[in-house]
Amino acid sequence: MTQNSGMTYDLGPRARRVYATLRERIARRDWLPGAKLPPHLDLAAEFGVAPMTVRQVLARLEDEGLVSRQVGRGTFVLPPSGPTVLLIHAEAAMRDVLADRVEAAGHRAFSAASAIEALARLREDPSIALVVAALRLPTVADGVAVVRVIRHRHADLSIAVVAAALDDLTELFDSPEWPLLVLPEPIRVGHLEQLLRLTLDRSRRDRR
Repeated sequence: MTQNSGMTYDLGPRARRVYATLRERIARRDWLPGAKLPPHLDLAAEFGVAPMTVRQVLARLEDEGLVSRQVGRGTFVLPPSGPTVLLIHAEAAMRDVLADRVEAAGHRAFSAASAIEALARLREDPSIALVVAALRLPTVADGVAVVRVIRHRHADLSIAVVAAALDDLTELFDSPEWPLLVLPEPIRVGHLEQLLRLTLDRSRRDRR
């Protein structure tokens, strides 16, 4: 197993281009779980790269849990099967966007619009390994209260807060709930992917 699982910096420029495109197609559900990808020779011709480059990319996608390469059969898209991420956000559209990105990275995603819903999900699902919670839920006081309860009841759980402004962090900074991971809002896809790699991909590799 490569020690750089989930990273792209050890792929060359052409491989990174192929990797990003295939990963995006999976994220957009151009290929649904169970779908068979085109043969690697066809992909090599499509992107104008060597077959070895495509094999490197497919190996990376397999390492991330996005596809399964089966000898003699081909490469198939896998359903999200990694650790679960709980997304707490007041806006339904944002919950859907975040859930799509989390699942594209190979993890399950559950969404909650309120503190009551989030805490109930945490009680019911021990597979949750990361909570991403908006502090404005809808007010900062509501978000801070949720973070405090989660930290108190689940001390070892990774928590990332979504902050629209630095002032949103005032009540949490230098408190028993700190340190926390912070995602600035508006959320950039790259920042979310880095967060998932930091908190989840490493632990998934350690369990293998």
